[in-house]
Amino acid sequence: MIGAMASPALLALVLFASLLAMVPVWRLHRAGWSRGTLLTCWLLYAIGIIAGLRAPGAARVLLPVLVIAFVAPFVAVPERLTRLLGHRPATRPMKNVTPPTPPGLPGDKDAGGDPASPRDRRP
Repeated sequence: MIGAMASPALLALVLFASLLAMVPVWRLHRAGWSRGTLLTCWLLYAIGIIAGLRAPGAARVLLPVLVIAFVAPFVAVPERLTRLLGHRPATRPMKNVTPPTPPGLPGDKDAGGDPASPRDRRP
């Protein structure tokens, strides 16, 4: 029954194309793209790979396009691709990680004095 539906070579080709298409989609996922856009990109990559491998005439046109589309998420900064295609990633608020000045050191405003001026320092 399975042999009548599809040949093992075609099934292997579909599996190979779908797994290979996940590589650039993973990079776009890390850039914060939405699930619908990622699914569309994955389908386009997989269909393009299958068409390029199955149709030799289409491979002349599809191969350069697929190579550029496959490499673009890795070469270009994902945020640049996001701006180019009009997607807006979720932004996180900036966290202040600067440690507070220890008490008693020059420049400590809570110690009750002005910060030490250069003339107060000893050589």
